[in-house]
Amino acid sequence: MTRTDTREILIEQGLKALLDDGYDGTGIGPILKSAGVPKGSFYHFFESKEAFASAVLETYAERYRNARNDILFDRSRSPIDRLRRYFDYLERLFGDDGVHGCLFGSLAQSAAPRSDGFRRKLKQAFAQWQEDLAQVLQEAQDRDELSATLDPDQVAAFLIDAYEGALVRAKAEEDVAPLRRFTSIMLDRLLSPGR
Repeated sequence: MTRTDTREILIEQGLKALLDDGYDGTGIGPILKSAGVPKGSFYHFFESKEAFASAVLETYAERYRNARNDILFDRSRSPIDRLRRYFDYLERLFGDDGVHGCLFGSLAQSAAPRSDGFRRKLKQAFAQWQEDLAQVLQEAQDRDELSATLDPDQVAAFLIDAYEGALVRAKAEEDVAPLRRFTSIMLDRLLSPGR
């Protein structure tokens, strides 16, 4: 196993653990065991649990942004259709095989209150997500698919706030119904053309 492989395996196992157990419930020992990596190797890559979780967050944010961009900036579809496809993708991502949470939301609740580093990285991740959504919403306005009275940036922020709340509830209830309700109300009623 190469150095890069070991680091990637640790990050993959860390992502699973952080999503399943949260920051406080994640221990380094179980991650090392599931990854088949000795303890010394962990500290070769990461100086602390916080540094490890931070690396997991960076990897997650990059993957999440790449997937988001593939869907949201597919100009062969209308902006509202892209938003619908994006939130359908999220429902599958977070809802397949039980309801899994979003790492942004999980770390925002558990790690950010005690770490300025996490707070900054999460703020940046949420800001990038908001910017991407706002760009698609602006396109929708430009095509008369969205009311000109709405502020795309504020609507994008609200979509994230509402979606993260729906995801928390879906995880608590182990049911994707809150995610489906979010999509139905936001996209079929509030943001549908002619509203």
